[in-house]
Amino acid sequence: MVSAKRSLNITVRQSYSGETCLLDGALSPMMLQHDRLPPKSLARFKCVCKSWQSFANQHKYHNQKLIIFSSNTIQSVDFEADEIKAVDLDIPFKVSNRMLGIASCNGLLCILTEREGFVIWNPLIGRFKRVSNTSEYDKFGFWYDHSTDNYKILRFMRFFDPNSERPLDRYSVEIYSQKSNSWQQKEILPWQIFCIIDSLFGVLVNETLYWMIRYINNDKKYIPAVLSFDTLNEKFDVIISLPDNVHVFDLGVFKGHLCLVEHHTAGRIDMCTREVGKNQNWIKFMNLTPFERKSPYHYLEPICSMKEDEILVCERQLLISLPRQRNDEFFLYSPEAKTHKKFYICDTMKHLFNQITYTDSLVSP
Repeated sequence: MVSAKRSLNITVRQSYSGETCLLDGALSPMMLQHDRLPPKSLARFKCVCKSWQSFANQHKYHNQKLIIFSSNTIQSVDFEADEIKAVDLDIPFKVSNRMLGIASCNGLLCILTEREGFVIWNPLIGRFKRVSNTSEYDKFGFWYDHSTDNYKILRFMRFFDPNSERPLDRYSVEIYSQKSNSWQQKEILPWQIFCIIDSLFGVLVNETLYWMIRYINNDKKYIPAVLSFDTLNEKFDVIISLPDNVHVFDLGVFKGHLCLVEHHTAGRIDMCTREVGKNQNWIKFMNLTPFERKSPYHYLEPICSMKEDEILVCERQLLISLPRQRNDEFFLYSPEAKTHKKFYICDTMKHLFNQITYTDSLVSP
């Protein structure tokens, strides 16, 4: 019987730490094939030696998945599967009351729960880590710091400041470091940032986080704006210059760029992206034509780009409608034909809160 080591023609060496490792030249070609291997089986190989662990952690799967979640359920949708269906994920940690929001980065999910605080979880390998946390919270962001090989969470804490120029609620910023397993206060945001609106978690684009805000300008008027946080130098900025006459909008990611999605009363959607460079103007690159809505409270929410440049969108209802009346549906929009067609995802929950995209990885939280 020929041994596996001989049949694979792999050379081994003894590392300085005493562990036996594959040579780098022999390691990469073999492991590059691991998209075909069961991820959980591959995850066990991380224990062989440090080089295997490092290689596996750096690898990213390329299949984009959709995470759908409600207050107590998380579902995953694999677009590459033979049958497009929502699969309930087995949550390995306790959620006493409800989940409030989820962000993703490099295959890790950062989940904010109402009572237990934050949990960092890799659903592919099933490992999770609870984050020390207080019960106070208000919006957050999640990212990977390449310079320190560290995953971080930013959270906004709301407090009343009677000594500011205008006595009102302000935001204190704290940052969690996975390596030190601790929170540190970063700064207090200017009083002009009146409130952070809509989604709990920030949109991560090219190592910058973004949130929609209401901003008090020099004329003391409340205007829509965007708060940005550069995760490299950990600096905030406010983007006041938005597309003309924009009032109701969302933020998202489209093909690696920040995308502003403007909703119009007639059901039309304009999608804009921001230029890179000195001008940084907003450029409208697509508009989704109106569709036959079930009621004035229905609207389309773009989620991600699919094959053949189609856009996956979700038909949502405004929060003014009762939860039991909500029945969100998915569509594919063709920018070329300017048509919608229903996109069936089997077994989706009836009352989903939101959805995000993510890709699998073997990174441990």
